[in-house]
Amino acid sequence: MGDSFEVVTKCMSFTLTEQFMEKFVDPGNHNSGIDLLRTYLWRCQFLLPFVSLGLMCFGALIGLCACICRSLYPTIATGILHLLAGLCTLGSVSCYVAGIELLHQKLELPENVSGEFGWSFCLACVSAPLQFMASALFIWAAHTNRKEYTLMKAYRVA
Repeated sequence: MGDSFEVVTKCMSFTLTEQFMEKFVDPGNHNSGIDLLRTYLWRCQFLLPFVSLGLMCFGALIGLCACICRSLYPTIATGILHLLAGLCTLGSVSCYVAGIELLHQKLELPENVSGEFGWSFCLACVSAPLQFMASALFIWAAHTNRKEYTLMKAYRVA
């Protein structure tokens, strides 16, 4: 019989603690040792989208404060937060692709399973450049309007 195991080809949901379980050098064999690279890639691809979302929400709050205070400095901070959120999204996509590639080196796909990326992966790939563009627009707007804003403020004081 040996150490062979059966590949299950049905979708299963994981609990939060199962998301952070260690990945093994030989998938399915807990005696083969822990594969630290795949373990941490999996954890990063799970956590980085939440960090990105938090940065985007914090950037939205700072952007709202920028509108209320009529100040340009929070706009620069919003741009920087969008840049960090884009980096987190790009890191998450990269961790996912690297983890999948490492898994495919260990296991072959079953015959009836296609190894294509889905729509959510495509959305993540599109969202990272959009976050970078938003960041560039915020920083550019703050930089170009700084001189005009200073002149308007001086005019108001006068």
